[in-house]
Amino acid sequence: MKKSLIALAILGSVAGVAQAQSSVTLYGIADVWVGSEKAGLNAASVTKVGSGGFNGSRFGLTGSEDLGGGLKAVFKLEQGFNIDTGTQSISGTAFGRQAFVGLSGGFGTVTFGNVWSAMDDVIGAANGAFDSAFSPLYSMSGSVHNTYVDRPRNAMKYAAAFGGFSAAAVVGLDENAAVSENVVDFNLGYGAGPLGVSFAHQISNNVTDTKRTLLNGSYDLGAAKLLATVGQVKTGVNKSTDLQFGVDVPLSTALTLSGSIARTKDNAALGDGKRTGAGLAAKYALSKRTFTYAGITKVTGKTGAGVKNSENRLYALGLQHSF
Repeated sequence: MKKSLIALAILGSVAGVAQAQSSVTLYGIADVWVGSEKAGLNAASVTKVGSGGFNGSRFGLTGSEDLGGGLKAVFKLEQGFNIDTGTQSISGTAFGRQAFVGLSGGFGTVTFGNVWSAMDDVIGAANGAFDSAFSPLYSMSGSVHNTYVDRPRNAMKYAAAFGGFSAAAVVGLDENAAVSENVVDFNLGYGAGPLGVSFAHQISNNVTDTKRTLLNGSYDLGAAKLLATVGQVKTGVNKSTDLQFGVDVPLSTALTLSGSIARTKDNAALGDGKRTGAGLAAKYALSKRTFTYAGITKVTGKTGAGVKNSENRLYALGLQHSF
């Protein structure tokens, strides 16, 4: 009887240790906005209830298990959804945002599955208007922000951070023997004190390789944080170049303003067209997990001859809660 009790106590202790060494967390973001959107030069403005004005609405499961010796098994399953309709953000997917498993340790983290590209990791690091739907580069055709591959799928990813430095590399396989459409990219970053710098390069294969390059920089002055982005998209002789300047201004512990002006310019091979735009947004924290926001962005495009050929506009008031 005593031996049985001792055995049960040992099993209970082992189970407790195993439970303490592994964890699974349910998390998510619910983001909704009400506003007006115009998408196209001759399009009418449409009043909408929308989803993901500040961040995409989502829910997910993430977890890890301590394997000993500093090594952990990690996983994440994340689905995006449209809170205004309850539909999937990517139709036909169970975990369209992320779905991966991997290992992490002192060497960094290696994951396999549906992962964010290395360029996506840093694409918004210095994007004004909080890197949201109010950030004008996302509405500019031809820009890095508008054309880059965010989730290459069938991918392998390595990421690491040492001191103030960070790096990541991703290879996404097309898994098609007849044609090569792989996606390969990497990023390098540095952030210590008030300075932040990141660089990313991405190549996606098709008939002709498309190469995207991005350089971000930020500097925190205390009273304001200065932001700048330079990008380029090149396919053969066709080339578009991005330029963006932004600023974050904290007005109180709860209220922050952020703005951005941007331009994308095509080279002669693409007709010398250009798109210009601006965005302004405000964020007001109601608690650690809930905030309201408001913003406006407008982007217009012109041909090389100066003829207006595109216009996009959005203004909205929103609410976001994270859990």
